[in-house]
Order: sequence, then structure tokens, then C-alpha cells
Amino acid sequence: MLFLISAICVFLTPSISEAQTSRFEQYNLKYGITIKIPKHWKILESQLMAQIDTNTEIITGIGQGNNDILIAANYYDNNTSSSAAATVRVSLRLKQTSSQSDIAKMPQSELDNQAEQGYQIAIAALEKSGDKTTKITPYRITKDNISGYIAIRADYQEIGISHKKNISIYSIFLGNKVIKVTMSYDDAQGSILASTINEIKNSVTIN
Repeated sequence: MLFLISAICVFLTPSISEAQTSRFEQYNLKYGITIKIPKHWKILESQLMAQIDTNTEIITGIGQGNNDILIAANYYDNNTSSSAAATVRVSLRLKQTSSQSDIAKMPQSELDNQAEQGYQIAIAALEKSGDKTTKITPYRITKDNISGYIAIRADYQEIGISHKKNISIYSIFLGNKVIKVTMSYDDAQGSILASTINEIKNSVTIN
């Protein structure tokens, strides 16, 4: 109800100027990719992003040398903990991949097989990391759309002692590269974060 009242108040306020200041800031990334992220989110430094990739390689055993994290940002809620309540990350890997036409033809049965494979890899990575408290749910993989391209979307939940995070990974295969957009938010704060995550996803453009 509070959100509804606030929205009504915005529309009832007399307009002084047509130009309104947005809460979002647009970032023009490499490879013709743009994204809008709320200004109050924290943009991670490149050195930290490189360390994230390093940890990923150690845990999964998959080389990350050709993976370029273009931007990563976190939203922190001071009322919860030092961990991020929501995250977004855009990365690009240069390699030969499936084409958009290949993805368009891919049946759901194959996506289901990939979901099981991805889930098993994630379980193995958790075990290797020594984390005995975090659990993840089985992956659900479907097709979605980002900037007019078909994306392979993987959804799952990460469940810890004091948190439950909803995680979505969008992979856009373009023949000679794959663009990945990873987003997460705390399930307990879904009422205020889900719409923001969706807005960020819809803001992505690929030229």
C-alpha cells in the first residue's frame, strides 16, 4: 500500500520540467554493451572482479583467462549483514559458441539435460570449496530474451544458514562469444528488489 500511495503522489505532483532525474545510471561497456544500474549500488573495482574470476577458476577447475567481467555491482542493506542483498554482473567470454539459430532450435529436453549437468557441477564446486552449510536447489533452464537476443536462462536458489538468494544467469550465445548476465537478490526482500532486478535486466542492450 505504501508503494501505491507513493506512486499516486508522484503523478499528482505538478510537473515543473519534463526532464526528470533518474535513480539509474547508464554504463557503456566494451563490446557495445550498455546497462543501467541504480546509483546507490556499489560498483566493484576491477581488481576485485579479477579475484572473483580467480576464485571461480580454483573452485570449478575451468580456466577464466578468456572471461572478461565488464561490470559488477552490489546492493547492501545495512539492516541485514555485510553480504550483498542484491548483485548484478556482466561478463563476456571470447570463444566459439553456439549461434542464435542453434539456440532457437534447441529443444527443452536438451535444456533440461544442461540444467542437471550445471547443477552437478555447482554441487561439486560447493564440496570443493569446503562450504558445508550452503545448499543450492536444482537448476531450471528456459529460454528468455535480452536486447532482442535469445538467452539461455538458468534459475536456482542458494540457501544458507541465514539467507536465501534467488539467482538468475542469462547466457547469450553469439557464435564467437558468449555474454553472461548474472543477477541475484535476497528472497526475503523480494518485494523491494525483484522489480529493480527486472528493470536492470530489461535495460541491457547489445549492439
